[in-house]
Amino acid sequence: PDSAGPRGGTVLMGAAPSQPSDEQREELLEMLPSLIDRAAAAIHEADVLIITTGAGWSADSGLAVYKDIANVPAYHERNLTYHDICNPRWLEVDPGLFYGFWGGCFNDYRDATVHAGYSIINKWRLTRFKHTDTASDLRELCEGQGGAFFAFTSNVDAHWTQFCSPGELRECHGNS
Repeated sequence: PDSAGPRGGTVLMGAAPSQPSDEQREELLEMLPSLIDRAAAAIHEADVLIITTGAGWSADSGLAVYKDIANVPAYHERNLTYHDICNPRWLEVDPGLFYGFWGGCFNDYRDATVHAGYSIINKWRLTRFKHTDTASDLRELCEGQGGAFFAFTSNVDAHWTQFCSPGELRECHGNS
């Protein structure tokens, strides 16, 4: 069922994730080793690997998720949310706010240490998906770029750029 959001509107699917029941949690934990084995087998058998990442992936590097980025007293005092601050009008109306917010985000992204997941996936990329016949065929189709590994992310921290070759990365929101 729909529920009311913080501004009185309906919360859309995915905006308030459900939590598993205790019974479901127990079942998932019991199945976890089997699910890990199945995922590993699927990666081992794959000709192409597409990784998709979002805010949780950045959070594992210690970065705030969108709902928390603007969760600081200075913005609370002005009754501003992340959504409010993302409006480009601040560049004209209050350049200090605009540059302070985005400069702070940029510094956080740049100063964060990427988590081990990037290195794990990069190892898969290099050993299983970069130097294969499929990778060669795809590079030929893509004018020499890419291969059999692709990362698609909604994150703007630019961390994937440290691990991907040209043609392997798509950042749907751009990056810092």
